[in-house]
Amino acid sequence: MAPVEFTVTGGEGSPLDFVAALTPASSLVVITDPGGWAQVSQGLAVGSTASAVVTTEVRVLRFAVLDLRHFSSASSLPSLADVPGDVVALHDTRSWDSAPVVASLRALGRPVVLFTAVHTWVSGVDASSVLIGWSAPHVVLAVPLGCGEGRVEDVLWQFRELERRGAMTYTSLPAPPVVADRAVTVMVALPGATEGIAGALRPGADYEVWARVGAHGTVLPGDLVLRAVLSMPGRPVQSESFVLPWDGPSSWVSFEVTTPYASVPWTGELVIYHGVVPVHVQQVVLPVGAGESRTVPRLKLTRTFADLAPSSSRAASVLVLGDRALVSTGGVPSWVSLGGCSLPLPALSALDPWYGKDFPAYCADLAFLARQGSAVYARLFGDLGLADAVRRAARVTGRPAGLMVASPDAGSVPWPMIYDLPFTDGPHRLCASVGQFGPFGAGGEVPAHCPVADHSGNVLCPFGFWGLSSVLEHPVGPLVARVSPRPWPFEVSMAVDAGMDRGLTERHVTELMSQISPESVSSAYVTPAELGRVLAGESMDVVHLHFREGFLDAEEIARWDREGVWPRPHWPVRKPLVVGTSPMGSLVSSFVEHGASGVISPEVAVPQDMAGWVTGMVLSRLASGLSAGEALRQVRWEMLSRGNVMGLAYGLCGSADLRVR
Repeated sequence: MAPVEFTVTGGEGSPLDFVAALTPASSLVVITDPGGWAQVSQGLAVGSTASAVVTTEVRVLRFAVLDLRHFSSASSLPSLADVPGDVVALHDTRSWDSAPVVASLRALGRPVVLFTAVHTWVSGVDASSVLIGWSAPHVVLAVPLGCGEGRVEDVLWQFRELERRGAMTYTSLPAPPVVADRAVTVMVALPGATEGIAGALRPGADYEVWARVGAHGTVLPGDLVLRAVLSMPGRPVQSESFVLPWDGPSSWVSFEVTTPYASVPWTGELVIYHGVVPVHVQQVVLPVGAGESRTVPRLKLTRTFADLAPSSSRAASVLVLGDRALVSTGGVPSWVSLGGCSLPLPALSALDPWYGKDFPAYCADLAFLARQGSAVYARLFGDLGLADAVRRAARVTGRPAGLMVASPDAGSVPWPMIYDLPFTDGPHRLCASVGQFGPFGAGGEVPAHCPVADHSGNVLCPFGFWGLSSVLEHPVGPLVARVSPRPWPFEVSMAVDAGMDRGLTERHVTELMSQISPESVSSAYVTPAELGRVLAGESMDVVHLHFREGFLDAEEIARWDREGVWPRPHWPVRKPLVVGTSPMGSLVSSFVEHGASGVISPEVAVPQDMAGWVTGMVLSRLASGLSAGEALRQVRWEMLSRGNVMGLAYGLCGSADLRVR
């Protein structure tokens, strides 16, 4: 056995995360992990080679995969030369010596990940090799000091012996490197030209605006089909599809434009869509008469494009930019004006001790919201077919449709209260779902769409509200899929404003510990200054802020960053979800900019005891493994079953797909 030195971690990440971190600096990784092999070899036919793409927390890995167990000797192996992959994954065989195969691949500059049994001897290990094993709760990374042969079993024995003697030093793997954003370039050219131009544009002249997504160090899981949309004032919205290759930049997309006759900076937007999701938005300023072309970032829901899923359940999106929005259901998007979208809530009085209302009061509240929400929907989206797209997606997939409202900031429109069925003052009828899922109703599992087919006329139906019919999300920054990639227990850090009612606070903590594991909750009364220190480290999955409205402001968060209370980068790996009991619209962007995965909070002030009840229901569902969007949707329906419509006052600023693990 070649002598080894050890790097020992506390178990952060999956085995393939370590492979991504170690290669290509280490040209041979010997690993004993059946789950990792199953992941890279999924769909591999017996006796053949394949290319597999796996997304890790460090980067996207493209494997060339070959199972050596299916061959009698090295001479019978198929060629790997034409199989794409920056890493070669081999499953070892004990029937013949695989060392020459591994050595030849390494000599060609192709790192090898050799999946083998823990007790198998591996020849040809050297200082550019790493042997990976597990000695719970640690991950053992062994780097040979010289050349020879080795097996993971002996690595683990040496580690345990050093640990027994107290001679082992434990270190953690460094955090994943900060990855630069993938650039989206915009250029202006004369019609038919092959090169762009600089400087001022002539008024009333024809030009072409070129755009492309640039190359990046991070490869994609596969080619992406995207859509570029250019919107310039006074001109129709233009849309062009293009492909972003997995390993390079896209080709240029061209839009024909005619500049206005006035000599002014001509300002519009370029949006890159993935399906209906506006993943990249930037302002485009064209210098008519004088100046230089320039672009200004407006919104990024991805930084590298490598985290975009190949498919999505999202049926439509609303991109909010100031006082107007760009609406997409899959075709060419359309602009709408957002002025005057205030939607007040019904009175919070008359709630019973279980935070509910009786059936007549519940119906009155539902009708009150539907009248206003329907008027707003008709004015904003009446001719765009948004409701039809959402209902069609739910019927086709059998799941609640995804509906995204993307914006650079939290905004002020209460999107869950939008009602997309016609509803006006006067006589109306109740959909059967009003009674079935309301107080004293039959209840049952809430379906993906209303089980009642007929919604003609002036009808009141809970499935008409966006917050109940859809999995609604309102991201203001990059979409985060998981709070943490590491298999830690679920942890909630609860920070309490000392000005809150102490009796109700203690009641909330007691209720919370009955809904999730008591060991997972830590709580403390804090001042705003103390809160910064409490939230400095990556020690929680949920930041639960039990505060009065106005207790914390964005300037205080900026001070934590400016004065070094928060390290940089802050929350780089474990990105907690912030859950508040009071409105947090002014804080959303600050938390997301400093590493939070998202924010859940009410749009308006709600009673302290009810806010605690809602928070407990949300956290219990997150702890059980539900996504943030589905968890909040279920909580709204749970509240509705008691006659309480206040679930529509809660919003998710983040990805609906976000899960704790």
